[in-house]
Amino acid sequence: MAVSTPAAPNRAPSRFLASFQRRYREFSLIARDPVLMIGLLFCGLFLFIFVVYPLYRGTANGFLDATTSGPWYTRLSLKFFARYFDSYYGPYARQVFWNTLEMGLLTATGGTVLGFIFAYTVVRCNPPYRGLIHLLALVPTVSPPFALALSTILLFGRNGLVSYKLLGINVGPGINDVYGLDGLVFVQVITFFSVAYLIVRAMLERLDPSMEEAAHSLGAGKLHIFRTVTLPLLIPGIAGSFLLLFVESLADLGNPLFISGNFTVLSAQIFLAVAGEYDYQKASALAFVLLLPTLLVFLVQRYYVTRRSYVSVTGKPTGGHITVREPWIRGPFIIVTYLTCLLVIVLYVTIIYGSFATAWGTDFTPTLTWWRLMITRGVESVLDTTFLSAFATPIAALTGMVIAFLVVRKRFSGKDTLDFVSNLGGAVPGTILGIGFVLAFSTPPLAVAGILYALLALYLARTVLADRRQQWLALIIGAGAGIGLAFLNEPLGAVGLYYLLGGIYVALGLFTWLRQPATSKGIGWLLIGMGLYLFSYDLVEFATQPIADLSRTIARGFWSNAIFQMADYIRVFFQTPPPLLAIVYTFLSWLALSKATGRSRLALTTLALALIAALCFMGKPLALVGTPFIIIAAFVVRSLPASVRAGVAALQQIDPSIEEASAMLGGDAQVTFRKVTLPLIMPALLAGLIFSFTRHMTSLSAIIFLISARWRIVTASILSEWEQGGISIAAAYSTVIIFVVFIAIGVLYFVTRKLLGSRGDVDLTLGV
Repeated sequence: MAVSTPAAPNRAPSRFLASFQRRYREFSLIARDPVLMIGLLFCGLFLFIFVVYPLYRGTANGFLDATTSGPWYTRLSLKFFARYFDSYYGPYARQVFWNTLEMGLLTATGGTVLGFIFAYTVVRCNPPYRGLIHLLALVPTVSPPFALALSTILLFGRNGLVSYKLLGINVGPGINDVYGLDGLVFVQVITFFSVAYLIVRAMLERLDPSMEEAAHSLGAGKLHIFRTVTLPLLIPGIAGSFLLLFVESLADLGNPLFISGNFTVLSAQIFLAVAGEYDYQKASALAFVLLLPTLLVFLVQRYYVTRRSYVSVTGKPTGGHITVREPWIRGPFIIVTYLTCLLVIVLYVTIIYGSFATAWGTDFTPTLTWWRLMITRGVESVLDTTFLSAFATPIAALTGMVIAFLVVRKRFSGKDTLDFVSNLGGAVPGTILGIGFVLAFSTPPLAVAGILYALLALYLARTVLADRRQQWLALIIGAGAGIGLAFLNEPLGAVGLYYLLGGIYVALGLFTWLRQPATSKGIGWLLIGMGLYLFSYDLVEFATQPIADLSRTIARGFWSNAIFQMADYIRVFFQTPPPLLAIVYTFLSWLALSKATGRSRLALTTLALALIAALCFMGKPLALVGTPFIIIAAFVVRSLPASVRAGVAALQQIDPSIEEASAMLGGDAQVTFRKVTLPLIMPALLAGLIFSFTRHMTSLSAIIFLISARWRIVTASILSEWEQGGISIAAAYSTVIIFVVFIAIGVLYFVTRKLLGSRGDVDLTLGV
């Protein structure tokens, strides 16, 4: 009797179902530790909403014709991609693409070589004033992205101090000036070599000198040892630096806008497509073209970075470092390093003095005119940038540490995807991310809000209710009631709905406080606090309006503008977008419902799901364009990779047995993380804070499309002043940003010494 076998097509669904069931059981096990599940759910939702979805919108829009209406499949268009093969548009389009690659390759090569020279000089040549060399090498990382382009133009431009005043060069036809590929590559090499310096220096310091000493004892010369021993050990760091600089240069927007002249690259072309042509389909198509090489190089760079550990990450070698004493080796390295440091000093002194010059190029007499103008009309952008950067910095640092903890210490399906996506926001060009944010959050993305609520509701029902029937009952009734509450936004208005939802939370809190056992008093206060926070959406206006009125009674100037800004900064803390607030309220609701008992648990869970649904769908959910929260989200996304890499590098050096001991003694995930892991990774956390704040203050490409008349960013103000001929005001803005960032870094280092004591300085290379 023949035995029949199932057909091949029937195996695929069964395999898919088995895989789905296996992952469901896996996450069910994770859900047994609700705090761990909270961290995973929060990170996943954040990355989906602010990384995956905007990147999808920013690139997919290039395939849709904006001039037609109808379903997406009827709007498919490849007209901007076809231009690369068109006889009319093709030559120019292809030339811009090759220009971009050429600029990236030259910048990566020059920056990596210069960074290696600096690192080798500091670690091996023992130069005088080594600390000053290190400081000067870091200065370009804390300045606006186009500050060096500005100073280069002031020195070597057509009316520059050196080129025109000292050398008397009159630029005419056939004369190569600073504008173009040469000047652009020069500026970008000086801007980005610090990254290569930090990476290569870290690897040089961690090299075990025993192999080089063994080769030397066998009679090998210095050059032979360097070529056959030292350089091969540094290849992962050098390759990683090269690829990272390549991506950074392709993503840069400020320098090409300032100094590229007629040499057009993709990042500038994308900006002009939005700011000049108002054509988002063209901008998205160009963004997709730019994404291809950057994403490819990012994947290759990640491969090399993951191989860093084979050198040594367990601490400094016991044998010390090898010092180069031969003058014919030591001399050229020190000379090149000192000359570059002198160039950096001259460039930044030029920026500072340019902010005081009466009319650069014609009258160099010092004046405070430009600073008065900057303080009067520019205080808003400086204060806005500082406030939003400070607000986003701890969010980026803590989120990065949580992601690093999940990636290094936990095993679950999708861990590699979580790690990859967390780094993707900083790897893609900022112009792509900025376009994606505008397209994703200019109108309410109801599908995203629906996915957000579905995941939050499933988490809450699954962790609070044990019975499957009760879970589905609570989900169905809660979702229906919550959507019904959200529709009340139209008759009641946003303020009225906030008071209604807040009143329900306060009533629940009073009920818990009065009727539940004494051990639940804290839960009652928690629910009351959640309700009062919803009341504060409107009540905060009674506190901020007098501040705004006070600013109008003061003469127009610094203090009136600063006081007026303070009112808006207070509102940011109390007017969180409802869908984002729903994430926090879901976790707080779990904390409250976990204490409920008996039949009340089902009813309270259903009510909590209804309230969360109302927050997810009320008003215009996630329509963030024009609000400060879209800028904060962009800041966090751009600086998140530095925090994640810092956390991963630190956690890989901590023995997991320490955390296992905490778990054996009864500590859950949050106790272990808060009392054991976090103190050990504090240097990495502070390194993430420094890098995050620095990147926020100097960001341009991802933010340029997100600013509004109410919320301004100083880098955009610099660009605006430059376009209007305000060179000296732009220099004043740049000077202020440099000093603000240095002050912030100094404060963080002071806090580091106070908190860590003798545990050492913050390792800035952790964030690279």
